[in-house]
Amino acid sequence: MTHAPTRHRLVSLAAAAAVAGAGLTAAIAAPTQGTADAAACVNEHSVKKTLIVNYGLTKSVPETVGQGQPITYSLSVTTDSIGNPYVQGVWDIPPKELQSVKPTVKIKAFTLIGGILGGGGAFGKLINEETVPPAEVIKDGTSWKISHTGWAVFSGQSFTAEFTYKPPASYTAGKQITSGGAAFKATPAPPLGYLELGQLTACTTVRAPNAGEAVLGSLDSAGLGSAEGQLSSTGSLVDIIPGLIGGIGGGDKEEPKK
Repeated sequence: MTHAPTRHRLVSLAAAAAVAGAGLTAAIAAPTQGTADAAACVNEHSVKKTLIVNYGLTKSVPETVGQGQPITYSLSVTTDSIGNPYVQGVWDIPPKELQSVKPTVKIKAFTLIGGILGGGGAFGKLINEETVPPAEVIKDGTSWKISHTGWAVFSGQSFTAEFTYKPPASYTAGKQITSGGAAFKATPAPPLGYLELGQLTACTTVRAPNAGEAVLGSLDSAGLGSAEGQLSSTGSLVDIIPGLIGGIGGGDKEEPKK
């Protein structure tokens, strides 16, 4: 079982890689957590690695998030070279306050077969979206991980895993939150093993909720609905009230046949 990076394990991993001559492990720094300096609050970090194929690795979070709203960290893998890699594992290291909060995880991956079978054809939508079953989102030390036999990464098409966490009450407006890093397992032939990236952090600032977020947050607290994925880009009440009325009232009902 692979565990999230720790200082003690980093020494062992580095030694093992040197002796075995297989795999590549980059030292992962201790996660930056809690309140960050305003000038240092960067919502996205990217690195590039050439490991048989060219990798682009990115972790990002929205620049701001409404108080009480879910926080989503996006971890992406891209390539611009031949030799399509397969992502077999992703580890997200959230801020300290979220390390015990089990996230929901959504995968967005290129799939030619899915695009064709879905009716999109060669130029249709070829990005398949799926939610990882909760039982397959595993706590691993200070991180949360998902694993797979292999999500293919094609040139020009990114693979993205979105880890969404419910924030604690301590995340109030004005607070800046910086996550820890991330780790990936990607395996073109021959296998490269685990790549650990402590510098792949992401910072967001908590703001006061807009009108739409406040309403949906209240409904969610009352068990009447979920605040996730229901807002327009403006958070306007005009966009959500019809749906709320339909949901509360039971929506349209089919007239009984006479």
